[in-house]
Amino acid sequence: MEGSFAELQNRVVQRGLCTACGTCAGVCPEGAIGWVYEDDEPLPELTGDCAGCGICSAVCPGEEVNMPALEQFVFGRTREENIPDLGLYRDARAGWAVDRAIRQHGAGGGLVTALLVYALERGFIDCALVAGFRRDQPWRTEAKLAVNRQQLLAAAQSKYACVPVNTLLSRAFAEGYRRVAVVGLPCHIHGLRKMQFCGQPASLARGVVLTVGLFCASQFYFEGTRHLLVERLGVDNLELIVSLSYRGGHWPGHLVVELKDGRRLLLDRHEYMYHHLMPAFKRDRCEMCVDWAAELADLSVGDFWDPQVRAGQALGASSCLVRSPAGEELLDGAVKNGYVETIPLEAARLAAGIGYELKKHAAAFRLRQRRRFGWPVPEYHRVIHYIPFARELHLAPETQQKTQE
Repeated sequence: MEGSFAELQNRVVQRGLCTACGTCAGVCPEGAIGWVYEDDEPLPELTGDCAGCGICSAVCPGEEVNMPALEQFVFGRTREENIPDLGLYRDARAGWAVDRAIRQHGAGGGLVTALLVYALERGFIDCALVAGFRRDQPWRTEAKLAVNRQQLLAAAQSKYACVPVNTLLSRAFAEGYRRVAVVGLPCHIHGLRKMQFCGQPASLARGVVLTVGLFCASQFYFEGTRHLLVERLGVDNLELIVSLSYRGGHWPGHLVVELKDGRRLLLDRHEYMYHHLMPAFKRDRCEMCVDWAAELADLSVGDFWDPQVRAGQALGASSCLVRSPAGEELLDGAVKNGYVETIPLEAARLAAGIGYELKKHAAAFRLRQRRRFGWPVPEYHRVIHYIPFARELHLAPETQQKTQE
């Protein structure tokens, strides 16, 4: 049936294109879309009666994200071709939380948490949709609705397993919240912008007033985490786990697991990320995504890696690309009111990291190869230039794609 969930199932889910962002479930007027876990990975499923309204198909970013059209809609213009390609932005900063507890608890200086605390306390938003861990299975991730400082702190740090954050859109409005912030990966932001572009559902499209996008090289199958727990840390019974953190301890953080018998296990981040999750357990759909720096968000935030700072001897900081007037107003207000501190950032140097290479070069090349052989691929309506460039020649400030308003 055209416009039904069955169409979405056939065109996206069954072809391996679902990003598990949760937007389809979050916007369904009938509340008829839920989640099932196959191989411990979330997939949408029909749990009620489908009205055939077609909204779920319209907002889904799995099969298509028209980046030029959405850029025009969100920012009022489209990007020029530049190297490196970081999308449209107004300013580039590195920043961290002024509150030491927030900064210590964050994965990269607590910048996102501090901004959300500021937005809540000053009435800019009345709730935030974020990623956290389940109470009953604390080793598994889930979407959380945060309405105060404590709940935001509890959801701090990166989660390296899939979280359908946008699922909570309808719940937020059902509970009376009307100014919603969403913290998500590029695919979450794609779904939100598609929802706003088509204006359906109208209340949700108007109510999402802030999007904070996280730099994302890839999300990972939970099976990768399971292998770490069993094979590297010796935890063969997950029910023994009291808490799990992917970025626990001193910056830049490590895999930290606390057990019911009081033991605290730790696995070095470099070892588990770059020698396990990254090479072996990237989600297949992520391998086809060409958006690393959350190019449609109001604010795009990721780790700030300063080669002069030694791991374990710093509190961490975040890189931040300010893309919209709403993002600029939020960051400037948080600085002025003492919630965060920032310093100028040479944005083009962000492209020196592995995340840029994985998305802008490897994924773009992979899309070309998969199309050649007729494999299912997403359509971004933009040619991504994956040709290598000499970075020492192209990372000077004058090459940055920075727009002056």
